[in-house]
Amino acid sequence: MNDTMDRLRAADPTRRMTDADPGDPPARALLARVFAVPQESSRRPGRRRLVAAAAGATVAAAATAFFVTEPAAAYTVDRHADGSVGVSFRAARLKDTRQLNAELARAGARTVVIRMVPADRCTTPLDMDPAFPFLTTATPAELDRYPVSYQLRDDGVVITIRPDKMPDGDTLAFGYSIRNDRDGRTTIAVPAVVRTLPTCMAIPNPPRR
Repeated sequence: MNDTMDRLRAADPTRRMTDADPGDPPARALLARVFAVPQESSRRPGRRRLVAAAAGATVAAAATAFFVTEPAAAYTVDRHADGSVGVSFRAARLKDTRQLNAELARAGARTVVIRMVPADRCTTPLDMDPAFPFLTTATPAELDRYPVSYQLRDDGVVITIRPDKMPDGDTLAFGYSIRNDRDGRTTIAVPAVVRTLPTCMAIPNPPRR
């Protein structure tokens, strides 16, 4: 405070502080400079906190984007110009098929992907269309009239669906599972053209050796 008084006296040496005019322009200017310094320094931490908060929000947004997009890599659905629908998925990562089946419905695939369960948990036989029996071996002509073809690969299952080849009222139930056997982990796929959509599909018994 004494330093402030001395600086005010210096603004007008002929005037005593007891008679100081608060409206005097030099005194007012000096007061403004004196009291502006603490105010400036007090605002800086607030700006630092604001910058830190903004940086934290940016990091949080980036992390959210990563976790939202990551599960989508489990499958892809593509509708082709000829009306067929291409599907690929990673069996080991596809735990919940609801989003995939919603995409298939939007693509008009008339297909439901089902994760198969052990046979003792699914005892109801499939209501298959007899025109499309499940064949482990088929001629090219038989394959050509089927509404589905697929390949098992190391990184998942690749399917081509031709919904125009299914009779009205039929649906393709595409079952999949992963089986642990002597050869390691094996991806199993069972496509079935059905007249009634099943609530479950059973894992087939392994072939006898």
